[in-house]
Amino acid sequence: MPIIVRFVCLFIFINISLCSDILFNLSDFNSSSRPTSNPYIVAIMVEFEEEIPDNPLTSGTGSFLSELDIDMVWNQSGLRCDGFILDRPPHNQSYFNAQIQALSNYYNLASNNNIDIQWSLISNSDDSSNGYYKLSKTIEHYSYSDIDLSNLFKESLELAKDDIEQHLLAHPEIDIDDIIFTVFHAGISQDFSFNAFDPTVYDIKSAYIESSMFENDLNYPIINGQEITSGILLPETQNMIFFDSIEDIYYGQDNYCDYQFGMTSTFAFLMGYALGLPPLFDTDSGNLGVGVFALMDYGSNNGRGVIPAFPSPWTRILKSWKEPINMTDSSSVNPLIFDINSNNIYRFDISHDEYFLIENHSNKLDNGQALIDIVS
Repeated sequence: MPIIVRFVCLFIFINISLCSDILFNLSDFNSSSRPTSNPYIVAIMVEFEEEIPDNPLTSGTGSFLSELDIDMVWNQSGLRCDGFILDRPPHNQSYFNAQIQALSNYYNLASNNNIDIQWSLISNSDDSSNGYYKLSKTIEHYSYSDIDLSNLFKESLELAKDDIEQHLLAHPEIDIDDIIFTVFHAGISQDFSFNAFDPTVYDIKSAYIESSMFENDLNYPIINGQEITSGILLPETQNMIFFDSIEDIYYGQDNYCDYQFGMTSTFAFLMGYALGLPPLFDTDSGNLGVGVFALMDYGSNNGRGVIPAFPSPWTRILKSWKEPINMTDSSSVNPLIFDINSNNIYRFDISHDEYFLIENHSNKLDNGQALIDIVS
């Protein structure tokens, strides 16, 4: 019999929003799948076989962006964006280290210092210039199905196997059971739906790779004699401004500054799966549950994908990252303890199996500015 968790949650984020009577079927989700408090990322960078000629159904030709070429951000009408360019090239080792650092900072803060993500970015010992590994096929050939995604993941780890194992041999303190293998591939992802026609239908989806995506149990990559059955697959960027497809998708626009998206959101969302955070949306239909108020729903894309929402209060309580203050019995709780300016989560029971969770998050930065001041 499936386990149904029913809860009512109230969030206060400047304005009040109520999400109520939400049903989540968690029978197929193990919230303890990553019990470790010290996950370790082993990441590699992979390019594809070069597209000759360039495939119009994919973004790029299969190689990482090595520089901010003026042709990337210039069209016949002028600059695609005359302001800040997000996640600008070169997409090299420094760039990907910075992406992982941003993720580590996010989870350390969101988990109330319970999650401390460390990492190693493994470089190809045969490629002294960039450290990239080279896949055997072009982008399109890895985009057709979940099995193709798992094949990309497997081939990438197999290419880096010797370098990864040498690194682990040199660092015996790294427990392979704590490792979250992460593959960054060249190009952009096929993660967003658009009202307009998207010509690049064979871009590769970002994914949390799990065991069910592999063709069979004999198809897992092997590192240090251990089967690797899960990991994260990500593009080099989510910013379409570097690719011509942005002009097809947002046809008629003369400024694309507001159509940029960062990769922190996707990285944090997929890492949520690796850490055992339950999805808070309908995984069958994609319909929202708590919406923009939680990482494991639409909130991952807040702030143009640069400032993802925290995991919901319910999720953080579930993972023991935060303990709520139960305000139900007013006789035993000092009313003054309810401080709207605190970082506390307050719980109000309304029946034996329903309760409100109240939390306030301010969008003010340490210098007194608001988020709107840095994204406008």
